[in-house]
Amino acid sequence: MGEGVVLYDMRKKDYPNKRGDTFRTLQVFKCWVCHALTNRVVMGGYPGYSCATICPNSSECWHHELERKIKWLRNPHPKSYKEELQEEINAEREDSAHLVINDLEGAYDKTLEQSVSHVCSFKTDNSQCRHFMHDFFR
Repeated sequence: MGEGVVLYDMRKKDYPNKRGDTFRTLQVFKCWVCHALTNRVVMGGYPGYSCATICPNSSECWHHELERKIKWLRNPHPKSYKEELQEEINAEREDSAHLVINDLEGAYDKTLEQSVSHVCSFKTDNSQCRHFMHDFFR
């Protein structure tokens, strides 16, 4: 689990605070899309400034597809369609479970689980995926 890793307790607000700083936390953050876990935090943001917790799988094409379906499910639809879509989402989560990568280091505390703040990545090294460009120019 990464011995010697410094973990910051977000409740104490004594973590690194310069833009671009990255650090690990005692808290664990769970992605609401793929359920991956991370305790990595990045200081930054634009135009604001805050702690960002980013899903480690957020730049993957399968993650974008799953996220779209989950967001679509939030819209008003007939009950039967919502049930069918939920089944699709559950099946997709199961099918992609082997692709989910967790990003945890140190002696974290899983009882302090929270949700990630970002599921959208601006990582551009995944040249096969065009979701970001499609969403950006929509």
